[in-house]
Amino acid sequence: MEYPLTKCMRILFLLGMVMIELQSYGSLGCLDDERAGLMNLKDAFDDATGSSALSSWGGGEERDCCKWERVVCDNATKLVSRLSLRYASDFRNLWSLDASLFLPFQELQSLNLAINALTGFEGVLNLSKLEVLDLGVNYLTEIPSLDAMQSLRSLNLRYNKLNNSYRFKELTNLNNLEMLHLGGNDLMEIPSSIWALTSLKALSLENNGLNGLLPLRGKLSKTFDLHSFQNFISV
Repeated sequence: MEYPLTKCMRILFLLGMVMIELQSYGSLGCLDDERAGLMNLKDAFDDATGSSALSSWGGGEERDCCKWERVVCDNATKLVSRLSLRYASDFRNLWSLDASLFLPFQELQSLNLAINALTGFEGVLNLSKLEVLDLGVNYLTEIPSLDAMQSLRSLNLRYNKLNNSYRFKELTNLNNLEMLHLGGNDLMEIPSSIWALTSLKALSLENNGLNGLLPLRGKLSKTFDLHSFQNFISV
């Protein structure tokens, strides 16, 4: 016959073992699907450009991809929260990136894809938690679809090949957008849809060769900051 005290001790022991296992599992860092997603991203960069700066991913004995270069995970959830893929490809080769490669990273808050010779995306970037997106110094001729990114606060499109306002209308859906960087493009005029962004606090338009009067700012914040040097516009 097992005494109640002994039975309780056995239960506590088993619970302790379970907690140790859970802690051990959590210490491994990012989940298998995110690890696989990172490897798929690495392959995409390698295949499209012939080489990439992601060669260390998956190498050696380090399985915790939260410790890989250019990857940052949330301390609590161990899910990937930031990806810095700036200048990760051979900038001499123009290419487009499959947007579905980012689907495993649904807790992603910051994504830097600057300086990668990107001409655009295949599909839609579906990242509802994303707050910062840097696509600067690429070869984009239009803004990618951003409808799924309602949390976006900062969008950098500096030094691309934007020369029309076809996709600028989609910006009006970004209710939380505070910073928009459009300097160094080929805009002939300031897209009127920008003035509907009620949360916008800073707009960069430098080096676009714009001419004429600056339109009324609509519902923009009184603290709105405009950077428009090396243009020919007046307020």
